[in-house]
Amino acid sequence: MASHRILDTIVLILTLLLSLFVVASLTQLLRGGDLLLTFTQVTSQIIYVIFGVTIVLIILILVLENSSPVHTLAWIMVLIFLPIVGFIFYLLFGRNWRQIKLFKRKELSDVDFLHALDRSIPEFYSHHLEDGLEHKLHKLLKNNSKAIITARNRIELISDTTIAFAAMCEGIEAATSHVHLEYFSIASDSTGNYLKDLLIKKARAGVEVRFIYDDVACWSLPKKFKRELRAAGVKFVPFMPVWIPLLNSRMNYRNHKKLVIVDGKKAYLGGLNIGDKYLGKDPYYGYWRDSLAIFEGQSVFSMQAIFLADWFFVSQENLFNADGFRKYICPEIGKDITRISPVQVVASGPDSDQASILQLYFSAIANAQRSIMINTPYLILNEALLMALKTSAISGVKVQIIMPHQADHWIVFWGSRSYFQELLEVGVEIYEYTRGFMHAKILIVDDEILGLGTANMDLRSFNHNFELTALVFEDKIVSKAVDAFCEDLSYSRKIILEEFNQRGLFQRSKESLCRLFSPLL
Repeated sequence: MASHRILDTIVLILTLLLSLFVVASLTQLLRGGDLLLTFTQVTSQIIYVIFGVTIVLIILILVLENSSPVHTLAWIMVLIFLPIVGFIFYLLFGRNWRQIKLFKRKELSDVDFLHALDRSIPEFYSHHLEDGLEHKLHKLLKNNSKAIITARNRIELISDTTIAFAAMCEGIEAATSHVHLEYFSIASDSTGNYLKDLLIKKARAGVEVRFIYDDVACWSLPKKFKRELRAAGVKFVPFMPVWIPLLNSRMNYRNHKKLVIVDGKKAYLGGLNIGDKYLGKDPYYGYWRDSLAIFEGQSVFSMQAIFLADWFFVSQENLFNADGFRKYICPEIGKDITRISPVQVVASGPDSDQASILQLYFSAIANAQRSIMINTPYLILNEALLMALKTSAISGVKVQIIMPHQADHWIVFWGSRSYFQELLEVGVEIYEYTRGFMHAKILIVDDEILGLGTANMDLRSFNHNFELTALVFEDKIVSKAVDAFCEDLSYSRKIILEEFNQRGLFQRSKESLCRLFSPLL
């Protein structure tokens, strides 16, 4: 994109001039002298001019990107009234990376991998699905992200994080060929070290272990932790490392996936990160409510292909050649499964032209006929999603949303609550989970369709993060998800509109202020 190249050039020049100004100022401070003072004053004037031109060009770029008016105006206001802070924040968080060359290369490789998978694995064609929403969602994901739908699957849904982590470790323990992991956050505590020791044990036993971790989310991970894994033969590779955090806009685009694949036969997907906190061992959060789904069968093909594409992006090691395909993708898997359990796996991120998971949520919510159930830790909505939820509720669809009672991210927590009043006014039921912290990412529509994975119901997950969601069309599993949702309701407090309207001015101000920043999140 030419506009971004121009901006990159200006930013480079501005950074160099700022560096020159700092050097000159320090020299003056140490030595003094009229010549240096004059030089510094001239440098300052040049910087002010370039800084002003840069702000104007950024505003021009924002307008030409034809983004939503709310998003564009929010950034313009920040740049005008807080120019220095706004400039830094725009570099970090504001730029549209969907067309950036780096991500476009990733998308092209991903598409190639998925096309190869599509040619090799017979798809469960849509005419086996009932007409209506199921068929519509299948076609949507097929067209916007090349997501194939598979039939022969065995799925287990786990709602308790301690049981989920134990099941995942049990699967890794049984690996004989390879283990592939992709995680947003890993902590160097008892839980993280337990997994580390298990992976080291498997690597030393000859099992191939590949691990993609998010660089920014794992900044606090000790070097010793990483060295021990790599010394044992684990290929432990960061996703988009950020070497200069405060001057690198890549830090805003993170890999939020949580995925484990064992021998290409079994996959573990959900919202669970690795750490004591996520097993309910943190006294502030208490019980940690999350979901993990264990997949066996053909759906593992899709997750393996997505991992291999991500691995190529971070390591440049292409495992999707002929030998690798035979080793990591086994077309025979699932043939022993007789029950038809349709699953469609979709990946989304700034590397794609379409916001695939956002489109999935919008279409599912807008076309619901009877009920919508949502578990999410955050609720930051764009106008389309907000309208879809309100329209469904007004149309008589029962809409229920369960969210956390306490905050883990202050701005997002209060920004989420700013949407409550207008949702409650049209009949949306909102509940606060009081047993502990609600971190599950679940969407259930009409008791027939289940979406689960790593994407929160917020703009960061939909627009900035690399996410993974599985869409399940199997009645038995959807029924289990509904039962888990009903159990969550028993531990939740319903928010009553009349009571919510009595909140004080200070709380309303926090909500409104945080909502102002929501288009920038």
